Amino acid sequence: MAAAGAKALALPAGPEQRFQLDADTVAARWTPNTRAVLLASPSNPTGTSIAPGELGRIVTEARARGGLTLVDEIYLGLSYDDRYAHSALALGEDVISINSFSKYFNMTGWRLGWLVVPPTLVAPIEKLQQNLYICASSIAQHAALACFEAESLAVYEQRRQAFRERRDFIVGALNEIGLTVPVMPDGAFYAWADCSRFSNSSWDFCMDLMQQAHVALTPGRDFGPAAAERYLRLSFASSLPQLQEAAARLSRFVST
Repeated sequence: MAAAGAKALALPAGPEQRFQLDADTVAARWTPNTRAVLLASPSNPTGTSIAPGELGRIVTEARARGGLTLVDEIYLGLSYDDRYAHSALALGEDVISINSFSKYFNMTGWRLGWLVVPPTLVAPIEKLQQNLYICASSIAQHAALACFEAESLAVYEQRRQAFRERRDFIVGALNEIGLTVPVMPDGAFYAWADCSRFSNSSWDFCMDLMQQAHVALTPGRDFGPAAAERYLRLSFASSLPQLQEAAARLSRFVST
């Protein structure tokens, strides 16, 4: 954004909105200087997605004002609910999709991804791109091609199912402990939990938890100011036995 001279305006979204922007908020907060709306579906840190109907209404609101809709779909391959597992690209040629090999394809650290943009934006983005980086390495590109082999896709689907099982376990465990997850994550590998029952500072709670129970969670302030002291993020990218041990430690910690 800085390279384009733009400034981001963060808008809060609570559990009643699935921690996602809705069309009414976009319409209400759009200004004469607004050029686009940037979304993430599924999102980090909440693991929630925007319902297709609501996403369509957001695109319509932006389009009516001469703006664009950009959707970060990096976690779309790790969706667990067919209601939300749809790309925003189906909503029109003026939608920009941002994606990556990092998550579903297990290529974290390879820094390889892609954009799908309207034809009219290809040349301007190429100009911007050539001033920010050269190209992805040939090794990374060959590795990415191997992702689409049938054997590779079978492994990725097994991994997605494993993530679903971890989600089902850890969300249930957190709710039982009292670290309520107000919206079931339908994608990615994160749970956004409410720790206000035990502390008025998620930062202090996470620090005490790390020092006393040796469990590392991420305080809300790492993801913006909205309800930052109320929520914390748990990643269930760890193995199921590790998550079970973490849940047991969490339970002991809050009980004391």
